[in-house]
Amino acid sequence: MKGRKRKKSDEWRLLPVVDRIKFSLIRGLDEHIEQDVEEARSLFSRSIELIEGPLMNGMNEVGDLFGSGKMFLPQVVKSARVMKKAVLKTCTLYP
Repeated sequence: MKGRKRKKSDEWRLLPVVDRIKFSLIRGLDEHIEQDVEEARSLFSRSIELIEGPLMNGMNEVGDLFGSGKMFLPQVVKSARVMKKAVLKTCTLYP
């Protein structure tokens, strides 16, 4: 039974990289964020484009969920930590 649940929960890894980044931010999952940011760098010529694009889009969604009461402060903090990790990785990818 656990294998079935695990398989379903990993289906989001099949999404396009920009959607995976957003999903990670919203769910507060940092396990794959560095790998996804590294994959996404080929889509953008400058780090600021990656930060202001998919990373900020994900955090805007977090803000909307928090504002509507569907997300609570501990979840926002987790999302912020994922964002920090992603931004740090982005800055190391673009010298």
